[in-house]
Amino acid sequence: MIAYNKILLSNMLIVKKAKQWFSRDLISGAQMASILNKYPIEYFKPNIFIKVGLFLFTLFLIGAALGLFSLMSMGILVNNDSFEGYSIFVSIIFGGACVFFLEKFIQWRNWYSNGIDDALLYSALSFIFSAIAFSISNDLNDEDGFLLMCFIYLPFLMVAAARYIDRVVTIFMIACMYCIFFSLIMKIGNAAKFIMPFAFMGLSAAFYFIVKKQMTFSSRTHYKGCFKVIKAISLIVFYVSGNYYVIRESSVEFFNLDLSEGQDIPMALIFYAFTAFVPLLYLFFGLRTKDKLLVWVSLLLIAVSALTFKYYFSLGHPEVSLTIAGLVMMALAYVSIKYLVTDKKGITFKDDPNEDNFLKANAEALVIAQSFGTHAQPTDTGVQMGGGEFGGGGSGNKF
Repeated sequence: MIAYNKILLSNMLIVKKAKQWFSRDLISGAQMASILNKYPIEYFKPNIFIKVGLFLFTLFLIGAALGLFSLMSMGILVNNDSFEGYSIFVSIIFGGACVFFLEKFIQWRNWYSNGIDDALLYSALSFIFSAIAFSISNDLNDEDGFLLMCFIYLPFLMVAAARYIDRVVTIFMIACMYCIFFSLIMKIGNAAKFIMPFAFMGLSAAFYFIVKKQMTFSSRTHYKGCFKVIKAISLIVFYVSGNYYVIRESSVEFFNLDLSEGQDIPMALIFYAFTAFVPLLYLFFGLRTKDKLLVWVSLLLIAVSALTFKYYFSLGHPEVSLTIAGLVMMALAYVSIKYLVTDKKGITFKDDPNEDNFLKANAEALVIAQSFGTHAQPTDTGVQMGGGEFGGGGSGNKF
């Protein structure tokens, strides 16, 4: 199902883990060089700046090709007097062309997330979705048309996410699922206002635990990045579903709830408590299970909770609130750093040993190992006094 070479993808994971081991002095430079030789990575993966440049350049080429094709085929539009039919035709042609070149370049050139293949993938989906939208826009009303488009888009997004293991496509896929779920619940009628928050919480919890289970299977290793995206979104949506601001404003917007000044929504205390304590529970379980993603999401949502309460309960002038909040955050940061300087059940403020800081700390040793095949480790010998160079401060016969 995956379009990329699975052997090369596995090599990337092996080399990444080997770099982590090497940075922790668990393997020697010679062993690292041997691993690089045994598990070559033939994918072209440039740095982020070149990737962005290639992405934009590819989009420019696709746009130029689309403009040239439109100028050459404009007679079809004039003769048939059907803009929608012409748009569908052009979208299908260019969508198919983008998929064709994407597949061929992956096979021929071993491209993987280098900017060009990303641009081709997103352009292909954009053209396909445009063709679908033009096809059904005149037959259905807005609400049913939106639901139908989501139902038609979802299979394309699922196939694209599974085949190209792309995180951006995964975001749109999970968003499409939530849109379908929302539209279906809205069709229930007045009962939707009562079950909507809890239904979204249940769906988000289901996504989270299903994905968490899938990540334990070795056969799903290559989808780890996509699974992390789904986990993060499900955690955020679970919280947003019970956030007081979201519940209050959505009740007014979608269910025509009439609230007078100072009046609260039904079950306001439950949603206040949910807004305050769910991010703290995320943080607790993230630290307890050493789940970095859960910790980062919890920190983000703690800020959102603070903004929510600030919106409804002001402490006075904004500068006073911001100053107090800043002082509290600085105090918490200082106490946390002091507490986590030493390991606390696997949690520490020190550098993460699993971070890929290989090139930052050990590039020189690896180059030596690759050149001579010997064990070489960089050592910090400090400032060497003497010799008359800069470090010697002129102690010899020259500066």
